[in-house]
Amino acid sequence: MPYGQQSYGAPAQEHPQGTLILIFGILGIFITIFAPIAWYLGNKAKKEIQASGIQYTNEQNISVGRMLGKIFTIIALVSIAITIIITIIVIAVGASQGGG
Repeated sequence: MPYGQQSYGAPAQEHPQGTLILIFGILGIFITIFAPIAWYLGNKAKKEIQASGIQYTNEQNISVGRMLGKIFTIIALVSIAITIIITIIVIAVGASQGGG
């Protein structure tokens, strides 16, 4: 083998779900249901990586997808809570004005 072409260990590999997690994280921006899935799969993949000790070439994809999933899940939950609170206020104000 020519100099510099020697292999010193197993070739770098990608985590099988790395790209999927990133795609789900990005889709979570537009389609909310994908955000918690990306967060869940990202957490699961991160635990697998820590348990195995293997370095994957696409760990950054997992981190970014997981973070996007986390952020947009939290935003969705806060939006739902605000919508519920506003709805309750509108119903309460409507009932108080209509009953008087």
